[in-house]
Amino acid sequence: MLRWGPQRYQDGAEAIELEHQRRMVSLRTDGLVAILCPILSDTTAGIAIMTVPADEAQQIMEQDPCILAGMMTHEAYSCLGFPGDALPG
Repeated sequence: MLRWGPQRYQDGAEAIELEHQRRMVSLRTDGLVAILCPILSDTTAGIAIMTVPADEAQQIMEQDPCILAGMMTHEAYSCLGFPGDALPG
């Protein structure tokens, strides 16, 4: 779970967010993110359903450009899904 942080609108925010987006797509391509859901909200930035345990997801997200810049905060949760669940095509 990614939420917007206090430094969301800092100088250079657009470039930092672009690097965040590139990184998230790369994590998806590498199979570490199964579903990537940007959220159109002033408070919540998005949800990434990851294929790794919550502690590993936490460590991965701690290196995100937007997290490092204070533009976003993150929380990792363990969750379950049902076999065959997927977004409609």
